[in-house]
Amino acid sequence: MNKFTLALILLAFSNIILAQDSPIFTDRPNVTDAVPLISPGTFQVELGYTNTTQNARVDDIKSQTIPNLSVKYGLFDWLELRMLTNYLVFNFQGLDAHGVTPLIFSPKFRLLEQNGAIPRTSLVTNVTIPNIGAKAFQADEFGYNLVLLFEYGFNQFTWSNSFSSNLSFTTVGGYAITNKFGAFLEFYGSFKNDRGGLNTDFGLSYLLAQNFQVDVIYGTGFVDDFRMFGFGCAWKTNFRE
Repeated sequence: MNKFTLALILLAFSNIILAQDSPIFTDRPNVTDAVPLISPGTFQVELGYTNTTQNARVDDIKSQTIPNLSVKYGLFDWLELRMLTNYLVFNFQGLDAHGVTPLIFSPKFRLLEQNGAIPRTSLVTNVTIPNIGAKAFQADEFGYNLVLLFEYGFNQFTWSNSFSSNLSFTTVGGYAITNKFGAFLEFYGSFKNDRGGLNTDFGLSYLLAQNFQVDVIYGTGFVDDFRMFGFGCAWKTNFRE
């Protein structure tokens, strides 16, 4: 084996190592989805637990969700496929309902990369599939929702936002405390009165490995007596590396 061949092998091997070393990033645990797309060939699973309580004057509305499942696959540089579902336990005025929520097909499309004042931008298309899940939560027909995501990156700080066709919005600031430890503060709400007031949450994420993340979140409402906490994890692998 000559030196040129050896150099090519070492270069190819180093590229593989660097690709495998790319740290995981996730949509969870906050409301705002990640703006960038996972790389082609990447398979990623995100899951967790969330507990919410909201005071509705007459009684508290309580809900628990697990596993907050999101399964993703990077098909192209510009397309990430996602399937979302959950198991919901709901309680209000003695009414108890529990079961699997509708399946949501949620592909994400890359639109723009950050270029000066132009933010990194992507589009999420949520399609709720009817007649799947527990009867208490089933959708009678296909539901559609578009979410525009955009983000500015400033070294260790990122500022991400989303606007939905159902008139909900989010804004979140994230900060990389170290190369493994991150924190965020988020505000979210809706321009529709029947969807409640402005809420906020904050949380932490930690990389146990480059392909495995754990997180925790706590949230509250500004207007409504709303409380939320949760935790979870995410794992990825790449079939093309």
